[in-house]
Amino acid sequence: MSGINILKKYHGALTLAVDAVDTTAATIANLTEINCNGYTKLMVQYITSGATWDRAGTIDIYGSFSSGGTYTAMDSTVENATHGVLHTDDGFVGLGEIYFVENITPYIKIGWTNTTAGTAGTISIWVMPFND
Repeated sequence: MSGINILKKYHGALTLAVDAVDTTAATIANLTEINCNGYTKLMVQYITSGATWDRAGTIDIYGSFSSGGTYTAMDSTVENATHGVLHTDDGFVGLGEIYFVENITPYIKIGWTNTTAGTAGTISIWVMPFND
């Protein structure tokens, strides 16, 4: 029997996974490892920088079963392995959005892939693991 009782763990630590980047984030090996052991889902919040945001891309989630292990892309059929961010997302209230990812691995990394290079704006991505 595991020493982790997921029924008593509701929300994990808030982690800044991507800090105000304006182009594609670091390679997978250089992304921040986030320990989600004992949690089943992930809240992801991205915030764009004000009315100057004119880029587009995807938030990419990579998973591993062990710390320091090999990270691979999460399967899109599970739910929200990637999440699109549009160049018009500065129009949202709060200049971003929160979405949920189900069935996460014990360790994750969050990346940002810039698909449409604009001339202004940055994106920051925060994550928080949780259980229902």
